[in-house]
Amino acid sequence: MASVDKWRTCLNEKSFCKFIRENNANESNRKAKTEAKCLIAVNDYDLFIWDNASCHLIYFKLQNIDDCAEKRNRNQILLCTDPPRFDVDCLVWNLARTHLALWGQLGVTVLELPQKWGKYAEFHGGKDTVTCKCVSVGEHYFSIHAGVRLLHVAWHPGSTGDTHIVFLTSDNIINVYDILDPERPTQTLYLGDGEPSIILSQTRPSTSCALGDNVVCFDFGPPVEVFKNAGSMKGSKGSAGLTVWPLYCVRGNGDVIVAYSDLAARPTRLAIQGPLLMFPPADDNYGTDACSILCLQTTPTVVAMATCDGKLYHCVLLPRDLEETTLQSQSSQGGPMEEACLYCPPEELLLYVNETVELELSLSMPQFTDNPAPEDMFTCPLRLIKDTSSPDRYHCTHAAGVHTVALPWVNHLTDYCTTEEDEDVPPAHQQSVVEHLICTRPLPNSPPSPVLGLAQVKDTSIGTILLTLTSDLEFQCLRLSNVRYSSGEKTTLSSATHSRTIPSPLRRISKEPFDEVIRRLLQRNTSNPLIKSRSSTELSQQECYQLLTRATQVFSEEYIQKQELARHEINRRAAILREHKDQQLGDLSVLLQSRDSLSENAERLAGLCEECKETQEDLMKRLEGVMRKLQSRIPFLSESERNMKRELENIEERLETYQRSLEQLKVKRMYQQRQIQNGSQSNRPSPIIKKTQAAQLREVLKQEGDEVAELMKKLNQLRVDASV
Repeated sequence: MASVDKWRTCLNEKSFCKFIRENNANESNRKAKTEAKCLIAVNDYDLFIWDNASCHLIYFKLQNIDDCAEKRNRNQILLCTDPPRFDVDCLVWNLARTHLALWGQLGVTVLELPQKWGKYAEFHGGKDTVTCKCVSVGEHYFSIHAGVRLLHVAWHPGSTGDTHIVFLTSDNIINVYDILDPERPTQTLYLGDGEPSIILSQTRPSTSCALGDNVVCFDFGPPVEVFKNAGSMKGSKGSAGLTVWPLYCVRGNGDVIVAYSDLAARPTRLAIQGPLLMFPPADDNYGTDACSILCLQTTPTVVAMATCDGKLYHCVLLPRDLEETTLQSQSSQGGPMEEACLYCPPEELLLYVNETVELELSLSMPQFTDNPAPEDMFTCPLRLIKDTSSPDRYHCTHAAGVHTVALPWVNHLTDYCTTEEDEDVPPAHQQSVVEHLICTRPLPNSPPSPVLGLAQVKDTSIGTILLTLTSDLEFQCLRLSNVRYSSGEKTTLSSATHSRTIPSPLRRISKEPFDEVIRRLLQRNTSNPLIKSRSSTELSQQECYQLLTRATQVFSEEYIQKQELARHEINRRAAILREHKDQQLGDLSVLLQSRDSLSENAERLAGLCEECKETQEDLMKRLEGVMRKLQSRIPFLSESERNMKRELENIEERLETYQRSLEQLKVKRMYQQRQIQNGSQSNRPSPIIKKTQAAQLREVLKQEGDEVAELMKKLNQLRVDASV
């Protein structure tokens, strides 16, 4: 894919971007924009933009952003079979990314994405205009409640078919709809003191709304399991658990209540818990103008709440201690007590406020006079958006720009809560990292320029890109940092699993690695955002000078001064390392000399070892000769010599026996010769000897001859041994 610099220029030069700007120019000037919206949605590399003027979606594949081919450098238009008859404020994906919810204050339309096929995997093979099936959800409800406004929409995470969608309306009601049956809600949760009356006029603001008692936003938390109450009428039939999904709802006065939803055929109505106690307690109840809430997928669950004056509260959701004050939970109204008591209520929770962050909506300007500057009372609703690449980071969009908030302390808190070792000391407190990425309202008197869309594009080559649509319908592309360092540990912000790095043994010696010291010195508390105000904004020379002075001051304090501190620290560490290097070089020269001397001593000792070995061999030979002579001069025979003597005597006796046998054979031979001679002389027939008899005689004579030769050989050997 293209680089970030190409993204900033190429995307806005596409034909569909120019078409949207021209098509919505008159409408944007006619309608006042004061609240942030989300009119773009991204699925991998697929970009979807809602065109309010034409009431259709525009699809573009971001992989082709730098492709010059006309076939692959075009967009597709997705028409709605039943286009929404209201202004769309936000696009929301379901979990499977098969349906896209288009919702505004007056209704919801769900668009089903068509199939892709063809060479380039485009909708309907690459047709310029594709008709998509759309369903209006809850249209009858909004028609009979003319004054009701839609505040928040989210897809139900517990839906098996991923077809359930949840509405929060201004009459303090949450409805759960199935898009397969879009007119009848499958579950209704009443968040007020009782069910609203249809007779009351919905066009007049209620007292609860004026006092901030109405719910303004909600978010789903991790599922919990509840079990049947043994004391209920139906509890004896079984003890099977039921999985319910908690909805953390924030009221305008800052109170947080918890409602529970399940998608059974007959939903169970559980008691609504809250308002949850917040610790430590505060006089203002942590804000009186809450506008948004967000549940981060961490362990334990972290809840982020935002107020219209730019304050963020990061709370840790923990179970209630038995020794603490019992929370009072208001029961859900309008349901029979038998059903409310069928299941035991979930465990009550507490909110522990870990920190409070105040965002800089408009840039703070330096003052050149003694007169105090007028206080900026600018307030606007904040929209909190989860980061898809990291569970401990989220984004804030509002009428003055975009902020990114990272919570480095979440990872240490998770390790502390999940470790098996018993540690009584909690992790050290760390402040959140807030980055002011885009500022669309640089001065207090500048007109609001809300962000109209924010989405993330993750690319393997250049990292995560934050895609922002400004009020002038221009895209701004910023690359988010993939890694964040905190407390000497490396934390990867990607959601995918990552390998564990093994630190160097030298780093274990130091309490804090030097690179972490430099990062801590260079860490910025304030940043210069990308200023992107409306094209109609006019700035005077004094205001431009204030912006320039403010940017210069930030660069001086947050960049130059901290780089100077880092340079001094690097020089100091370099001087220390240089001194250590000189010392180590001296030690190295001494070790080299010692090595040379040891090599010489080793050679000398090797020569002496060879001489000693030769001398030892000579001494062993001499010792053997001495021992042999001593043995020969002993006056009595040894055991070996006596054995040899007995063996020689035996051999001598056998030789005598063999000698007598040999003499007898000689006599027989001579006798046979005489008999043969006498027989020849007397012409007598000689005795006939058969061939077999002759062979036997030859074999006997050969064996006896061999035995005699062997005995003679042994006798000669014994004589030689005896002479030695």
